[in-house]
Amino acid sequence: MRTKTLLIAAASALAAGVTVTQAQVYSQNIVGYVNAVYSPGFSAAANPFNEAAGNAVTNIIQNPNVGGSGQWDGTYVYTWTGHTYNIVTLDSTIAGGVADPTDSYPTNAPIINPGTGFFVANEGTIGTNTYVGTVALSSYPGTTTNVIPASPAFSLVASVLPIGGGVSSVLGLTNVVTAGSGALDGDYIYQPNIVSGHFLPYIVTTIDSTVAGGFADPTDSYATNEPVIPVAGNFFFVNENATPVTWIQSLNQ
Repeated sequence: MRTKTLLIAAASALAAGVTVTQAQVYSQNIVGYVNAVYSPGFSAAANPFNEAAGNAVTNIIQNPNVGGSGQWDGTYVYTWTGHTYNIVTLDSTIAGGVADPTDSYPTNAPIINPGTGFFVANEGTIGTNTYVGTVALSSYPGTTTNVIPASPAFSLVASVLPIGGGVSSVLGLTNVVTAGSGALDGDYIYQPNIVSGHFLPYIVTTIDSTVAGGFADPTDSYATNEPVIPVAGNFFFVNENATPVTWIQSLNQ
């Protein structure tokens, strides 16, 4: 329970300590896999594929009981509701494989679709989870669409496509400029920042089309680097505008 206590004490500023290797192994059906290495402590996470059996956490993080226990037994999974976290415990010894936060009784497995971020709190040793499935496209070769709610919204999001890189230049979350201002001007990106399983304050960036490069510091005073999001990573997007953000990605980007 040490990790869960740390998380709550830090006002739910979760995540990180994740090493990810990307393998874009595509067939005609655009299937692939991503290996995510979760060290003890917190890790930012995202499901980069549609899993054939559905996107319940027990399908995307498989935890079979071998010799009386599962690899991920005791690991906490945190999904964001828009206001707080829903917390479950992975436990191969109970029906359904998912328990309440105290690991006392079975509960429902959260559904984690591509484009949605979540957090893993690994209470065991370092381990690798392999995400396998099909790329979530609306059409072939097609695009993906992730709609981020209007203000006030604090949304935990991720790339729908199994790619990592600059949030705008690679992941396609672009700030369209019209009549001298950008549609995303004044919105914020909060990147999880954890070292050795312990989280530090978020790295906060302001989106601002009027500064060089389009990104500024948290006070919107000077230009800063474009946020870079790893494959199977996540970030909080804070929408300060009155309209939802439609984040469109394409395989042709």
